Amino acid sequence: MIVVVILGILAAIGVPSYKSYVTKSRAQSATADLVGMALAMENTFQKTLSYPLYNSETVITGGATNFTSWTPSQASYFTYKVISTSSTFTVKAVGSGSMSSSCILTLTNGNVRSAPSDGSCGITSW
Repeated sequence: MIVVVILGILAAIGVPSYKSYVTKSRAQSATADLVGMALAMENTFQKTLSYPLYNSETVITGGATNFTSWTPSQASYFTYKVISTSSTFTVKAVGSGSMSSSCILTLTNGNVRSAPSDGSCGITSW
């Protein structure tokens, strides 16, 4: 009976820690996906001297126009969006599925990166 109680205590401590680790890991992978999106935007800029136009926030999936070589690793947990003008862009990863929808990671053409400070992503900066 003592062994069962000890296992219960260990599980009560371990499960939340594991969930926190998984959330943080998914968010960090999503930041790598955002860098890949930014590279695709910069690649287009190098070829045409302007970013592709996305006047309103547009959901992007792997293989989309202007993102043919980009495939998101966390597409099950994040929705990827872009908004841009000919001289600026912002790419976003918004939590979906088992990730909190308040987990919004962003990256701009000026390399300004943001993450929510409430800990919903498991990270507060990147």
